[in-house]
Amino acid sequence: MDMKTEVDAAEARIRPYVRETPIEESRALGRAGGGRVYLKLENLQVTGSFKVRGAMSKLLTLTPAERAGGVVTASSGNHGAAVAYGLEALRIPGVIYVPENASPAKIANIRSYGAEVRTHATDSGLTEIFARRYARENGRVYVSPYNDPMVVAGQGTLGEVLGRRPGT
Repeated sequence: MDMKTEVDAAEARIRPYVRETPIEESRALGRAGGGRVYLKLENLQVTGSFKVRGAMSKLLTLTPAERAGGVVTASSGNHGAAVAYGLEALRIPGVIYVPENASPAKIANIRSYGAEVRTHATDSGLTEIFARRYARENGRVYVSPYNDPMVVAGQGTLGEVLGRRPGT
């Protein structure tokens, strides 16, 4: 697998669903580090984090049958919101599992996209294991927050701006 090719394909795939966020120089961090430091303001992304890039990339690669069957994910917040946004945008059924002690603000953000949220365990690793098993037993696709080439390719689109001038 050529990851550069995958990132380029992901960029084209997700473009209609994500924001092009600005890059700003941080003089304070630059002074502290003895160089120039730029921040990619993904906090301005539609769901508040870069995670929407990976989630949309994966969701957009699902077959019609996989979409119809629905998806499952596990998250303590940002990935869950990203998947929820994608489920709403693409009209895919799905379930987002969160740990029982997840931040109420993060859960509210996930629910704001109309997603079904379920809780399991207080350890995010156990929540993920449970969600993966639920997906497998119910014939649904599990959307990993980190361990999937299409998710990684989508998140890699964040770095596509490195060749451009800051601020574009």
